Amino acid sequence: MLELLNRHAHRFLCNKDGNFAVLTALAMVPLLAAASIAVDYTNAGFEADKLQEALDGAALRAVRLYGEGQTEAEATQVANDTFFGNWDRSQGNGEAGAAMPPSVNILYSEVGQQITAAADYSFDYQPVFLTRLSFPISRHSSASYQTGGEACILALNRTADRAFEVSGSSMVDTSGCTITANSNSDQAIYVGGSGTLKTECLYTPGKVQASPNSMTLACGQAHEGSSVAIDPFKRKTMPAAGQAVDLAGCGQNFVGGGGGGGNCNGTGKTPSKPAAGYAVTLKPGTYDGLEIKGNVKLQPGNYIIDGGTLKFDSQSVITGDQVTFFLLNGAAIDIHGGSTFNVTAPTSGTWAGFSIVADRSNTAAAVINGNSNSHLNGIIYMPAAQEVQYAGNGGTGGECVRIVAQEITMIGNSTFKLDCKSELANNQINSAGAVRLIQ
Repeated sequence: MLELLNRHAHRFLCNKDGNFAVLTALAMVPLLAAASIAVDYTNAGFEADKLQEALDGAALRAVRLYGEGQTEAEATQVANDTFFGNWDRSQGNGEAGAAMPPSVNILYSEVGQQITAAADYSFDYQPVFLTRLSFPISRHSSASYQTGGEACILALNRTADRAFEVSGSSMVDTSGCTITANSNSDQAIYVGGSGTLKTECLYTPGKVQASPNSMTLACGQAHEGSSVAIDPFKRKTMPAAGQAVDLAGCGQNFVGGGGGGGNCNGTGKTPSKPAAGYAVTLKPGTYDGLEIKGNVKLQPGNYIIDGGTLKFDSQSVITGDQVTFFLLNGAAIDIHGGSTFNVTAPTSGTWAGFSIVADRSNTAAAVINGNSNSHLNGIIYMPAAQEVQYAGNGGTGGECVRIVAQEITMIGNSTFKLDCKSELANNQINSAGAVRLIQ
């Protein structure tokens, strides 16, 4: 019996067909393991690529929305919707119906008018074969909202016809800086009548309507279909109104509501028969409307108009250095032709560089129209104003003026000066730029 078993064992071991089958079976184990690892590794790479693409889309969406004025929370929410719309929510846990993975983490930074959104996301990848060997995959994406060249005028309305308009026989020259209208209208920028416009370039998501002879563009051709430009000052804090200044004693021929007795807002009593050239002096503070009728000097500081109207009558003469007018609680501004004013903005402080500021809920229209001897230096920032009608000084030297409003109409001859860093306290408005990935 023992000899028979030995003979069969020897025959089995000497059989080459049997050896090949055993060796093949043994060799398949590491081959299958290697194939499984390769498949899992390849799938992980695909998931990482899809994650990166979705994260890039989220970062681009976030920085655009934040740049266009939405809050961090609003921009982040839409960015997350974009992310999970492009990246299957179930992938993070390896199976459909799994608990929703955490939201994308997005951090915003803002330096001047350049905004950056940095998005990060990670999840545990569950392999198809090596199910007990899950490992984390993380990706990062950064996008920036890059601005374009310096703009003299920014019309914020997104849909209005003629958001920026040169009308009548107006001659407007903003050589060296651009004009931007955020409207998507077919007449977002309009030059009509016998008016003319000379500027560095025009930017609008909509279209420009003007005859070729009425415009001179240094860039050669208007940029239609451009991105929306951001409001560079949307996060500045407005001042609060205080107790109203008493104008009694300021003289009824100098200011509206001025009387003949009492103290003129702490600067002295106005004589009943002032000498020729006499000027009333007003001090900074809160006014329940301010109508200037005669010769008035403004001390440096903030003049807060709390409701009512800031009005310069046709015979008024106003001088003020380092002055900002704030229009709060629906206050309006009415500066018609005939008045003579020489007002400069402050060069220091929270609102350095600004001459006229309206709060962000103030939709009142504005007229700013002095005579040829009038000068206004500073930024006119009225972001909610339905319309600002502006006629500046058309002198060859130009004025350091910048305008931000919903709609802007040029109603006279105006020349804008480009090099105004000191007058505008380094504040700058930029034309529409581009959103791009930076990492």
